[in-house]
Amino acid sequence: MKIRTKHLGLIIIATALTACGSKGSLPTDYSERTGFDYNNPEAGFFDVHSIYEGKTPPGCVYISTRTTVKGNNSDPVSGPNNNAKRRISNSGYFLDEYEVTNLNWREYVAWIGGVWAHEPRKILLAMPDETVWRKELAYNEPFARNYYTHVAFGYYPVVGVTWKQAQEYCTWRTDRINEYQLISEGIIPFRTLQTINEAIKENPDSLYAYIFTTRKVGEFIRAIYGDSSAVDLDGVLFDAEFRLPTEAEWEYAAYGIDDIDGNVYEGQTYPWKGDQMRGFDDKKTAGEFYANFMRGRGDLIGQNINNTLTVPVNFFPPNGYGLYNMAGNVNEWVLDVYRATTNEVVEEYNSFRGNVYDSDSAYAESILDRLPPMDQVTRDSMRSVLINEKKFTETGGDYRSFRDGDRLASLGDSVLHITDESISALERSHMISDEDRVYKGGSWRDRSYWLNPANRRYLNENKCTDDIGFRCAMSSVGGKKQN
Repeated sequence: MKIRTKHLGLIIIATALTACGSKGSLPTDYSERTGFDYNNPEAGFFDVHSIYEGKTPPGCVYISTRTTVKGNNSDPVSGPNNNAKRRISNSGYFLDEYEVTNLNWREYVAWIGGVWAHEPRKILLAMPDETVWRKELAYNEPFARNYYTHVAFGYYPVVGVTWKQAQEYCTWRTDRINEYQLISEGIIPFRTLQTINEAIKENPDSLYAYIFTTRKVGEFIRAIYGDSSAVDLDGVLFDAEFRLPTEAEWEYAAYGIDDIDGNVYEGQTYPWKGDQMRGFDDKKTAGEFYANFMRGRGDLIGQNINNTLTVPVNFFPPNGYGLYNMAGNVNEWVLDVYRATTNEVVEEYNSFRGNVYDSDSAYAESILDRLPPMDQVTRDSMRSVLINEKKFTETGGDYRSFRDGDRLASLGDSVLHITDESISALERSHMISDEDRVYKGGSWRDRSYWLNPANRRYLNENKCTDDIGFRCAMSSVGGKKQN
C-alpha cells in the first residue's frame, strides 16, 4: 500500500505522541480516514474548516465549570425548602459581566423604534413598565419618570421587564452581534434603520431581506447574492445564541468559588468568602458592604451609600469569576420553569426544567436550509422524508412538566385542574403553573437571606417588578478554545 509521503512526518509525530501518552496530532489539510485533500477541488471533494477558534461574546466572561453541588447550603430559618441539594455538572458557557442596564435597553428600543417606526405598537411592547415604581403609600414618582430615561441612571440595571421581554432582548442581541460580524467582514452592507424601515413598509414581503436574523441568515444572504452557498460563514457568526442562564448555570457562577487543582477547600454562603455582609480582609475596604440590600425595616444599604435604591452595575467588587452584582442590586430572571424540587428528580448534566422543543416542521425546515437550494416541490418532498421516514414526528414537544412528581408544586393532579367554583380567581392566579419562572440573587428591597445564590423564588413570565432585572448567557460550543 502506498503511503502519502508528504504526510509521513505527521504520522511519525502522531505515533510518538501517542506512545508518550499525549494527545495525538490530527491532520488539518487532508482526511486521515480517506486520504483525500480538504479544500482542494483538484485532489479532494470536501471543503472544511478544521481549525476551531471560539469567539467570546462582547461583554461576557467565560465560565469553565466542573462538578458542583447545587441547592440549599444553609439552614432555612424561616424560608421555603424548595431547592434540594444535589450534585450536578454543567458544560462551559459565557455570562454577562454586568446586569443589562437602562442604556442597553434604550439601545434595544431605539433599534425597534427605527426599524418599526410605522408600527408604534411594537415599540410600546418593547418598553419597560415604568409604573412598577409606583406604590400606594410612597412618593416614587421621580423614579417612575426618570429611572429608565434619565442619563443619570444609564448604567443602572433595567427593571420593569418581564421574563418574555428579557428573552426577546437576548434574541435581538444575538442578531445584532452576528450582523455586526457580517458587516465587519464586508459580507453584507450596512443599512441605516431608516432604509430598513422604508423597505419593509413599502414591501412587507422583503422582511427577511432587510432585517437580519440569525435563524434566517440563509434567506438574508440569498437576497443579496442570489445563492447562500456563495458565502462561507464558517467562523464568522457566533457559535450559539444569547439566552437567559439556566438556574444551575446562574447559581454556579454566582458563587465564583476559587479552586486549587480542581478541589474546593472553602464553601461560601454568598458570592464572596465568609458569611458576613461586610469586608474585613482588606484594610482599605474593611467595613464596606459587598452588596446593597435591606438591612432592616426602612434601612436600605443602597440609599445609605449612594442615595439611590439600585446602584450602578459596577458599584460593588466582582466575585471570583469577575461577575458583578450576583447578589443584591436587582434579582435576576433565569431560564427555568419553577418547581419546588423538594425531590431529586433532575438530570445530572445541564440540569434544567423548561424545554419546549421546536415543532417537527420547524426543525425539519432548519435541516433543509443546510441543503443546496431546491424548488418548492422538491423541498416538500424532502420534508416528507424527514417526518415520515426519519420519524421526526417522534421528537419535539413541551416538557416543562416532564416527570413532575413534587406534591408541593405538581401540575399532574394538582388544584390547578380543579374546576370547583369555590376556588377564587385570586387563588387560582397564585397557583404554580408552567408560566412561572425562577428568579434569584436578592435585591435592594430584600433581606440578606435572599442574597444566598441557593435561594429561589418565582413570578409569572408575563409580570415584572421594580427589583427584577437580568443578564444574558451563551453556551460554549466545543469547550475551551482549541486548535
